[in-house]
Amino acid sequence: MRVIVVGGGIAGLGAADRLRDDGHEVVLLEQDSEAGGRCRSVLWHGVWAVTGAFAFLGAETNLADLARKLGIDQPDGLADLTAAHRWNVLVKRQQNVGFGAFDLISAAKHPFIPFAEKARLLATLPKLGQIAITSDPRDITSAAAFDDVNACEYFRRFSPTFVDYFLEPCVAMFCGYGEDDFSLAWTAWSTAGRLSWSGDQIWSFKERGAGRITWELGRSLAADPRVDLRLGASVADVRTHADGVEVDVVHDGRSETVRGDAVVMAVPGNKVAALMPGLDAERRAFFDGVDYAGHHIVYYLLDRPKDDLLDTYVLPAADGFRRTGNLRFTDMGNGTTFAHSQWKDWGCRQHAGASTAELLTIAWSDVVDALPQLAETRVIDSFVSRQPDAICKRPKGYIRGLRRFLDLGPMPRVAFCGDYLTNSTVGQAHWSGLKAAEDLIARGD
Repeated sequence: MRVIVVGGGIAGLGAADRLRDDGHEVVLLEQDSEAGGRCRSVLWHGVWAVTGAFAFLGAETNLADLARKLGIDQPDGLADLTAAHRWNVLVKRQQNVGFGAFDLISAAKHPFIPFAEKARLLATLPKLGQIAITSDPRDITSAAAFDDVNACEYFRRFSPTFVDYFLEPCVAMFCGYGEDDFSLAWTAWSTAGRLSWSGDQIWSFKERGAGRITWELGRSLAADPRVDLRLGASVADVRTHADGVEVDVVHDGRSETVRGDAVVMAVPGNKVAALMPGLDAERRAFFDGVDYAGHHIVYYLLDRPKDDLLDTYVLPAADGFRRTGNLRFTDMGNGTTFAHSQWKDWGCRQHAGASTAELLTIAWSDVVDALPQLAETRVIDSFVSRQPDAICKRPKGYIRGLRRFLDLGPMPRVAFCGDYLTNSTVGQAHWSGLKAAEDLIARGD
């Protein structure tokens, strides 16, 4: 087959890789100047700063397999970030409370949670245990029976402290979510089983960080004569017909129509409907309902050593931190400190029209608001990685809607992939690309 892959993030790269390995011709269209999507890195003041995803889960073995395939799995080139992902919540702007793994049992054991609330939290374990036992770690829709309530709404009945100082700040740190952006079903499914943030090793690369895996895979695909990788290619329209597919694209200032036998749609779910005017009403309704949380990352080089600053501060919305979700600090060993802050979706939306200079000013004011001791610190340099569509939201009802979409079955000559079909880890998104390619191969479209 000649397959057109629209989107060169980790899902699209995974689909293209699987297709070329099976002997198919691939045209990979990516609108940016580098493949990788939300999993890329830039070199800044001698540090590899990621522009989206920070790390990988050890349980997601497909990424380890990919690293071996690309020859970048040398032990001296890998970084174990498990300890670095420990987190401290700045409670009531005064007390730094350290939390362990992101799971209900760890929270229930924590001395910060009042005893009466712990007892009520433990009473929820049978219901959540049912999700852990019955859910398929590769199928988010297996948890659809618990998709009728948002997680914060559910747990607030049992422990407001757990919601305000554990659940909301932790999920906001990883995803940028607000309280209404994630259901009980997603929360329990994503923290249970072998694809969780609880107890798994978290790893990355010393060179280029998480973005190395997409950079290396992009280079591998670009060097393969079976793959036509077009960077800076903006797709305007995708059409299917009985004999194949047509994709209208602008590349190097020229408009053309690329033709193939099938297409893999590997763009964020909220971009699909606009690119496919021929979608049926049922599929269009699903894609129109897909929403993404913003998650800007702001980097700073500070003219001071780290000294008494902790590695991580997680900022709860309950104490007024609605915009910035967390701060991280790394001592550079030369009298300077490398730092970054991450915004929650609320802040990204509130300042969607702000200039880069305005965003940097607002972001630094949040840092000083959280840590007043930095008020007189000189910022040597800073930059912001804007991620207005970083991570798919999964509010109550989303997983059931996804199940209805999947129950429609495949579209002729089309396969979909992306984080909106599963979870928003790099490994899950990559796996969705592999699955999309394998579905097309099996169907022989």
